[in-house]
Amino acid sequence: MALKRKAVAKASTGLFKRSKGKTSAKTIEQEAEQHMGICQVESQEEPEQQQEEPEVQEDEISDEEKVKQQEKELAAARKKELKGMGAADLKELLASKGLEIGNKADMIERLLAHEAEARAVRREHDAKMREVVVRKKEELEAMSAPDLKDLCSSKGITGVLAKAVRIEKLLLLWQQDDGVNKGLAQMALEKRQAELAAKDKAALLKLCDKVGVEAFVKEVMVERLLRHELEAGVFARPAAEQQIKEEVPVPAKNGDLVAALLASEANRKKEIELKKQQEEVAANKRKELKSMSVEELKKALSKHKLEPVGKKEDIVEALFQVGIQEERLAARKAELRAMGKEELKKLLCSKAIEATGGLEAMVQAILSHEAKAREKLKAYGVKVEEVLAKKREELDARTAAELKQMCVNKGLKVGVGKEDRVERLLEEAKKDGEIDKVLKQQARSSRREELLTMDHVALRKLCSKAGVDALVKEVMVERLISHETEHSPAAADSTEPLAKKARSRK
Repeated sequence: MALKRKAVAKASTGLFKRSKGKTSAKTIEQEAEQHMGICQVESQEEPEQQQEEPEVQEDEISDEEKVKQQEKELAAARKKELKGMGAADLKELLASKGLEIGNKADMIERLLAHEAEARAVRREHDAKMREVVVRKKEELEAMSAPDLKDLCSSKGITGVLAKAVRIEKLLLLWQQDDGVNKGLAQMALEKRQAELAAKDKAALLKLCDKVGVEAFVKEVMVERLLRHELEAGVFARPAAEQQIKEEVPVPAKNGDLVAALLASEANRKKEIELKKQQEEVAANKRKELKSMSVEELKKALSKHKLEPVGKKEDIVEALFQVGIQEERLAARKAELRAMGKEELKKLLCSKAIEATGGLEAMVQAILSHEAKAREKLKAYGVKVEEVLAKKREELDARTAAELKQMCVNKGLKVGVGKEDRVERLLEEAKKDGEIDKVLKQQARSSRREELLTMDHVALRKLCSKAGVDALVKEVMVERLISHETEHSPAAADSTEPLAKKARSRK
């Protein structure tokens, strides 16, 4: 042990002697080693000393074991020292460190634990300092000679210098520019970023809400809601809710094709007869309406909350269509009532319609839903006509030759005149979905503007209701780091060791 202490003292003396001369890269690293605290200096014997003292190598142990042994010796010596102190002095010492006062034995143990913790923090801090210096040195060593020369020039270091000398000078400038503390701050930041990145989105959201950091990005919520609605078909051409039930012919038993054909013919005749009856009813209804005066027709139309427009024939046709709608609605209502509660519940569920109450409430909910669907379809038809009108203007502005080439490109008959070609191109635009694409884009743009006018709370509710994940993990981590740096600068740049902080609070 005496030999080891001698080696430590010799190494320390050599270190201080070198510090009087020109500072070098090795000196910077040795200074970081000096900060390792009490009993942290490693013995560095010369080759001759190693030959003279072989017993030291034989007793070599790991750094961790060295620290434990040194701590044990320090604690024993410090405990002996504290036992020799008076009770009043000991109490004053504990009070200065903010420790609880009690009987002498407890106070000694409490102070020893506090000082051991301070030394552990110091060792950890100094190890980080060394890591920062080594990292910077390795970074410079990894640079090519031309890059290193350019860096030196930018720092005002000139002359024909060896690479090692350039690195030494750059390290010195880096140290003078508070590079060590900046490196420690960067290391702490990277560690915190890794801690946050390891958390899942739910934990990060909880943390953001706790400290008042906005976890959501408005534009992200809007775009993901739009994508969800697009996939759900919100912007597609609306379809009529009530579907006409087609009678599927029942296959004949034992392959009796003749019986199947006879059954099909019977159904066909029934349909023809039914259609004939409907046409007769419609003709009689029109005849009845035509027999009414204009004033009577207007009053009848007003009862349905419709404004009379045009001549008598137009009013008659309007009333006739209203009558047809009422008949269809009555038939549909009767059909729904005949289904029963269980079937109605299934139908409501399939259409995602919320309804409470008995059979009549469910029927009314379905009818209201289908009425809205018809209104959407009607409004969509109006928009289609608007787009077609604009498209017609674009086509009318083209020459006959250009229209002919457009027809050829789409595989259409070229026709004999410009108007004929325009009509064919418009009809093709409706068939191939061109008009639907234009309307879908318009609807999406309109919806985006609507969503952008909403606040974050409303958008979060929409996302939650639709099951849309609008969180971006990287954004939450970045915003939490910014918040912690702004509101807790000491935590973000905790380069001051615990023992020093404790002294500064005295």
